[in-house]
Amino acid sequence: MWESFIIAFNNYYDFIATASAGDVYIRLFKDFGWIILMWMSLKMFWEAYILNRIGLYLGALKWVFLAIDIPKGNEQTPKAVEQIFAHLAGGLKNPDLEEAFLDGYMQPWFSFEIVSIEGYIQFIIRSVTKYRDMVESAIYAQYPEAEITEIEDYAKDFPSHFPNKEYNLWGTEFSLVRNGNGEECYPIKTYPEFEHTSAEEVFKDPMAAILETLTRIGKGEFCGIQILIKPIDENWNHWKKNGRNMVKDLIGAPIQESQSLLSKAGGLPGKFLDETFTAVHGAPMGPGAAEEEPMDWMKSKMLYLSPGERGVVEKIEEKMAKICYACKIRYIYLAKKEIYDRSKISYGLHGAFRQFGTENMNGLKPDFKTIGTHVHYFFTEERDNWRRNRLISAYKWRSRWRGLNEFLLNTEELASIWHFPMLTVKTPLLAQTEARRGKPPASLPTERSVDTIKAIERREKGAPPPNLPTI
Repeated sequence: MWESFIIAFNNYYDFIATASAGDVYIRLFKDFGWIILMWMSLKMFWEAYILNRIGLYLGALKWVFLAIDIPKGNEQTPKAVEQIFAHLAGGLKNPDLEEAFLDGYMQPWFSFEIVSIEGYIQFIIRSVTKYRDMVESAIYAQYPEAEITEIEDYAKDFPSHFPNKEYNLWGTEFSLVRNGNGEECYPIKTYPEFEHTSAEEVFKDPMAAILETLTRIGKGEFCGIQILIKPIDENWNHWKKNGRNMVKDLIGAPIQESQSLLSKAGGLPGKFLDETFTAVHGAPMGPGAAEEEPMDWMKSKMLYLSPGERGVVEKIEEKMAKICYACKIRYIYLAKKEIYDRSKISYGLHGAFRQFGTENMNGLKPDFKTIGTHVHYFFTEERDNWRRNRLISAYKWRSRWRGLNEFLLNTEELASIWHFPMLTVKTPLLAQTEARRGKPPASLPTERSVDTIKAIERREKGAPPPNLPTI
């Protein structure tokens, strides 16, 4: 048998050495091409199977929409909302093999939304039904006087196809300015940096600019901001490892490269000889090996960093030390064609989100190259409508897949972008409670010009548990 193998190998070698390249490729494909085709077929079948299981799993999930009204005179800082985001990390689950491959388990996510319906502003959280108790307990723990109401999906009647006879749409998604090669570990500007101890108002709430922009729209207009967050572990895009390597790179410390299994196996003989020589002779093998090399980290340039560079390193470490989520941010502006004016929203929102950016770290920027609903040069109307259809579909389904890739934000960053405004923010049409069981504000619009953009339909009012601590 061994001789037959040697003869066959020699024949192959002679053929490869003498035949043309084309003949060699044809011969190899005839003899071994079935292996490649089988592998590709199995891979495609497996991916289709997994996608099918995931689709069935997601299709079976039940979702709930919760409108959050906080009492007037809220004095809680965004720190309270940061605790809410930290609480929701309890929804993280690492599936076992049965759940992952048989059930098609997919980590559920949350949608934190701020909507302006004809200028009336409402804070909304969308969650799977099984997490409803967790969401409510997280909110009541920080805001005992809040009112949580289950509502209908306000976007269910939005047009799904453009061009549309009555409506026009504008919108885009936001991404991090630094969002590649581990740079998403750079943090954005967060709420502690909006504090001014020498000012009369200590905290300059960044939410004021967002809410002020949302109040600019009127009848027949809608604007909604959507922040999707998914609990993650450290295996998601290797974010913790990337963060550690980013810090080491900034301070000049050595970065340990991970070795493949093949390279590890190739180094075993040499390592075995070194260990054997050391055990026999009591010293490492090789000239100068006994001399202790200076530690690489002692050569670090940390001492030579400027105060700004040192601050960047500290901020990155602070970001990585907190609970992080995979996030996606998008917004839409929907209005009747005769009153459509995207300038009411676009410039104001883009400016409001620029508050969270710094030149030496990170920030949020709108994407117009691939997502924004305004294109140039050729077939502009057709391409605009295609983007509108994709964006409205992603918004209505709260999709994590359509659009840009998810990026990394921690609880402090999320609380800076989405939090209940403080007492100093004067927004007349913001949904707030007069008391624990208060009625909607008197300024709530009751007459609607159209059926598509309509008032929020409340199913049932929620109240905090009677035994909730009030400390």
